[in-house]
Amino acid sequence: MKGKISILCFALFMICFVPRSLAQRGKSEIAVGYGYYSIYSLYNGVPFSASSGVPTITYRYYINKNVTLGMGIGYENIRTDASYLSFVPELTFCYLDTRDDLIRVRLYGGIAYGISILDDLSVHPGAADRSGPKLYGFQGTPLGIRIGRQVAFFAEIGLGYKGLVNGGLCVRVPKILRQHRLADK
Repeated sequence: MKGKISILCFALFMICFVPRSLAQRGKSEIAVGYGYYSIYSLYNGVPFSASSGVPTITYRYYINKNVTLGMGIGYENIRTDASYLSFVPELTFCYLDTRDDLIRVRLYGGIAYGISILDDLSVHPGAADRSGPKLYGFQGTPLGIRIGRQVAFFAEIGLGYKGLVNGGLCVRVPKILRQHRLADK
């Protein structure tokens, strides 16, 4: 348990204390997505109709133009088994970017590792409670595509808490800190 918490804290501190010289002047984005066939539904062998799918929200901070650090949160309810709430720090890296073209396309990959909180639906009153942080949450994404600039659509293929396939919409967050500094002058 202490190892899980220390991994989570370390990732959050990495995001907070990135040297400003490495950062791309505060660029960050928020992504909202939905995934299918998570590792939990595959492992339990449940039919897709028993799963709620995996809605996710992810915050990413650009360390440089090709690398981001972030935190993802996902929730899945498997009607016949349990529900899973995942808190997972992540690292993504871009391996192709057409930033100079009219339509910007980024191909990227990523890894994520954190915790998932299990809420066992098969526990009956008076039985031993299996709820709580019991699992490691992870996501390996060898192929992700992001199409757009400030507002973009994304799709990912991977394995983990987000599912085999997931996609959605991401929005770049304005450079809030820089705007405050200009307003103070």
